Amino acid sequence: MTSANDQPNEDRRIDRQLRTIARRVNRLEDTQVTWGELNVEFDRLYDEVDDLKKEMNQRFDSLESKFDLLMRHITGSGNSQ
Repeated sequence: MTSANDQPNEDRRIDRQLRTIARRVNRLEDTQVTWGELNVEFDRLYDEVDDLKKEMNQRFDSLESKFDLLMRHITGSGNSQ
């Protein structure tokens, strides 16, 4: 599990990856490659974006579950057993 101190580092890493992907897209748009080469490169980019999306969703789900646990504790709704 990622600690609170690691969150800014993770955010910076994801931001860096997104900027790298954006630069690659810009370079692909500016280069003269065949349609086949362009399709292969964009397929790779789509896979990387999908991986980042999954990672971000997992982080969000983890934060959401922590928030739900905290709210149950604050409201006392989880204490009636």
